[in-house]
Amino acid sequence: MMTQADQLKLSGQLPSPRGVALAILELSRRENATLGEIAHVVQTDPALSGRLIKLANTASNIARPVVSVQEAVVRQGMATVRHLALGFSLVDQYRDGACEAFDYKGYWSHSLLMALCMQALGARVHIAAADELFVCGLLAQVGKLALATAYPDEYNAVLLARQADPTQPLITLERSRLETDHVEMGIALMADWGVPSTFTHPLTHYEEPDYSGFPHDSRANSLVLMLRLSHRLADLGQIDADARADLLEDWMAQAIALDISPETAGSFIDDVIHHWREWSTQLKIPAVALPPFAEICHGHHEAESPIQGDGMTDIEMPLRIVMADSNTIRRRRIMALLIQNSEHTVYPAENGNAALALAMEVLPHVIIAHYDLPLLDGVELCQALRATEEGRRMHILMTSDEHGEEQLNRAYEVGADGYLPGSLSARGLHTRLRASQRMIHLQTAWEKDRAQLRQIAAELAVANRRLANAALTDPLTGLPNRRSAMEQLEQAWSAASRSGQPIAVMVIDIDHFKQINDTYGHAAGDQVLREAATILRTSARREDSVCRIGGEEFLVICANTDLCAALQSAERLRANLSASRITIGDTTNTLTVSIGVAAREPVTNDIDALVSSADQALYAAKEAGRDKVCARQHSVFH
Repeated sequence: MMTQADQLKLSGQLPSPRGVALAILELSRRENATLGEIAHVVQTDPALSGRLIKLANTASNIARPVVSVQEAVVRQGMATVRHLALGFSLVDQYRDGACEAFDYKGYWSHSLLMALCMQALGARVHIAAADELFVCGLLAQVGKLALATAYPDEYNAVLLARQADPTQPLITLERSRLETDHVEMGIALMADWGVPSTFTHPLTHYEEPDYSGFPHDSRANSLVLMLRLSHRLADLGQIDADARADLLEDWMAQAIALDISPETAGSFIDDVIHHWREWSTQLKIPAVALPPFAEICHGHHEAESPIQGDGMTDIEMPLRIVMADSNTIRRRRIMALLIQNSEHTVYPAENGNAALALAMEVLPHVIIAHYDLPLLDGVELCQALRATEEGRRMHILMTSDEHGEEQLNRAYEVGADGYLPGSLSARGLHTRLRASQRMIHLQTAWEKDRAQLRQIAAELAVANRRLANAALTDPLTGLPNRRSAMEQLEQAWSAASRSGQPIAVMVIDIDHFKQINDTYGHAAGDQVLREAATILRTSARREDSVCRIGGEEFLVICANTDLCAALQSAERLRANLSASRITIGDTTNTLTVSIGVAAREPVTNDIDALVSSADQALYAAKEAGRDKVCARQHSVFH
């Protein structure tokens, strides 16, 4: 059955790229397209050229800055350039529109800040190229723009309904009026634009705060955390100034899961905001003038309670108290005693229903309830409160006109914390409140301990994830190492065996690498390996996995790929490498590689035999003069 999103794609009503961006999109879909052709098209648009160079330098960690379009395209790769051109094209085209309630400028301001935060997080959590993460953040909310473009009047009504009742989830309102929502629409658009499922799957779920369907140590789960943090930080530019400190406190608590400590959060956020202002000027997008992190947080945290000489926290603290009694005279008398010589805030309630509603609204520390309340008596009120998470934290004191052991026992039986006789003096009342204050302090200390344990658990999870990543990652190039390559190949082999689909591998060797090490030194050799790895990763097809398996050798795993397609892909990798200029020592030279390709055949027994066939093809390419692609099929070299 065709979805609403599919129907809109066919109708041509959705946001789409134009001009140079459209040309890049169409060119990149050709199997034999090269980075040189992409760079030539990019150069016809000066604004796009400048933006790509700026982004390459923002994300790059190499010493030599990127100064040409050719370099920027090689560093970012074909897929990333395609998506960046698409994103920047949408920014230029959709600065305003027909949907009156949709804040187009605010949308792009939020999306840009989200993109830059994703890019910055990518420098810390090495799960994807920083530029790819920039695109992911920039397009994360594109479904909203799509709905505002395709249904301007209907989406205007949705946004007005949300403004009238902010408690209503936006997705629910979208679904009820449009039979689709911004998440579904955005995923459909990004899939159509060729954004890999690696990014679209996490984008499907990151707005669901309780979603935990991805394995804890998976890349998808890390992306969900990064998207949530980036979206939250982007909210900073759109909320009231007095709410910013609370947002940052919440952000820092979540950021621990990505190894961003409270001590480093300030510099991280200030740096992202700085780049946001720079990019906003270049893209002509408004950006709120946000103060520095330290200024936002200054004075926000409450001072710690003073510590007495006996080590106990001072328990004289203001309380929120609900006083529930239908007898007006008695209620006012007890309220007068409660506020006498204290800073307590007391809320009156004349029946049980009013007391319950008030308790859920103000979340009092203490509730004093008479047994004989109308509508909902004191016992029923106590039981109703104890059935809720918030109510179990409240200190409940029952009271009545009579005073005896029966009333005291009854109070404890229904879940109350104590009993107040109607004739209690001011001193007796405040003595009981001190017990309430002591309990609240114990609860606070317990919650603080729990928070510390959660932080420790989060830090351990981060450390374990880093260790797991380190065990599977080549530290020099950031590519999967030999162990990871063999595990991935084993999985791809098993999947191909079940489905009957083809599988191929390439073994790539840098030509004359020993001569580079001997002439320029091992430091220069390491730089060559890093730059070669970057070019291979950005030039490879998005579904292929590029790994370093030792020395100057790389392995590319091509799932669902026959020998012909693998040869075409290998030739493109060879051509892109030979067309690139790489710094070796004090000179800039070209680099060539020899590539051996092999595909699974009926006589190929296992992954070792498959890699061995590719190795033999590699040796044949070397023997043929290097800078060549050679394949082995039926024991014959081609």
